[in-house]
Amino acid sequence: MNGLARAIDTPSRRTASWLGLAGVLPFLIGAIWAWILGGGDMADWLLRAVVAYGAVILSFLGGLHWGLALRDQDAASSHYIISVVPSLLAWLALLLPLGPALALLTICFAGQLVVDLLRLQLPAWFRNLRALLTLLVVVALVVALLARYQA
Repeated sequence: MNGLARAIDTPSRRTASWLGLAGVLPFLIGAIWAWILGGGDMADWLLRAVVAYGAVILSFLGGLHWGLALRDQDAASSHYIISVVPSLLAWLALLLPLGPALALLTICFAGQLVVDLLRLQLPAWFRNLRALLTLLVVVALVVALLARYQA
């Protein structure tokens, strides 16, 4: 059985995998459609939607640290602090112009993955899923950023 098949070998893992992959679609669709449009009001609206969705998802990822800290009576306070940083950066992205907002979110998603992999003891299947989803999101955000600045 290959790694991907093992990663989704239970109903709950399949659900998490499908929901995670479905959650990438708004990033991909918005970025690609904005790229195809090549600029204009509709492209800007799509990119703003990508930023808003990215802010929501980044906040959600930060909440993982909070939730796991709640399960551990002896959790370090740093888990709670780290859990709110993504929400604050996501909020900042909502206040920035499109280009800097997309760049900030790109950096934040990559950084959040590194923080999660270094600080959290996540099951291997989830680590692999998070890495794949983050790669897809970062690619979509780079496409969105390129779409923002195409001539």
